[in-house]
Formats: sequence, structure tokens, C-alpha cells
Amino acid sequence: MKCKLLIKRVKALNMNEFVSHHDSSLQLIIEKEFPDKRCVGGKYSAEEHTITLYNRDIEIQCEGVLGSLERLEEYTLIIFTHELGHALDPNLAMLSEELSCTKNPDILYQIEVNAWNIAEELIPFIDQDLFFLIRNESLVYCTNRLLVG
Repeated sequence: MKCKLLIKRVKALNMNEFVSHHDSSLQLIIEKEFPDKRCVGGKYSAEEHTITLYNRDIEIQCEGVLGSLERLEEYTLIIFTHELGHALDPNLAMLSEELSCTKNPDILYQIEVNAWNIAEELIPFIDQDLFFLIRNESLVYCTNRLLVG
């Protein structure tokens, strides 16, 4: 119950205000769906310093992982804070440069882990079982994507 009240408080605050509280130069964009065939819930662009959330893709992911949309608000908040984790990662630029030069898949994995670690700190009130389920699904996907190429 406490978690739902805190989520409603974050929603009432507005995600834009939540972003501004952490980085006033960061912009949040909400779009209907990712413009490619992949199912992408959110994306951080370092070049534009924006977070884009894709509502339909988040719904598809939520239903796929949880079997329903009952916890869509929590799911969305977790995806959102993961992307915010990328934006707030002080090592992202260095790791991205290293990834660009070496193509080492371990670096991509580290970038994702860093974002998840920061996200966890941003929403300590969230259901930890749900958080780690989504985190682990994401990291498995990341690992599988690296194995496929």
C-alpha cells in the first residue's frame, strides 16, 4: 500500500518535475511507440540529453513480463528511472567511448548495470521483487542481444 501511495506521489509530481529535480537540463519525451520493429520501452539520447518513453512498447513489455497491465504504473516508473539512470551515470560518456572503440560487449553490459543501479537508488520505495524481475529480464535481453550480435 505504501508503494502505491509513493508511486501516485511521483505521478502527481509529474515525471517532468522528477527529471528536473535530478537534472534540469534533461528533457522527457513521451511517444506512442518506438519507430522500429523492436519493442523498446525507453531510450536515453546523450547527444540530445533526452529520455523518450514509448507507451505502447511499455504496455507490451509489461503484459509480456507480468501477464497483465495491472501494475503498468509501477512498470513504467521502473523503465523511466532506468533511462534516468543512464542520464545520471557519470561514467556513461567514458564507457560509451570505450564501447565505440573496442566493441567489447562487457562494456555494454556495464552501461546497463550502471543505469539499473542508479535507478534502484532513485526509487527505493518500489516493490523490490518487481524491480529485480524487470531488471533481470532487461539484462538477460541485453546478454542475449550481445550473443546474437
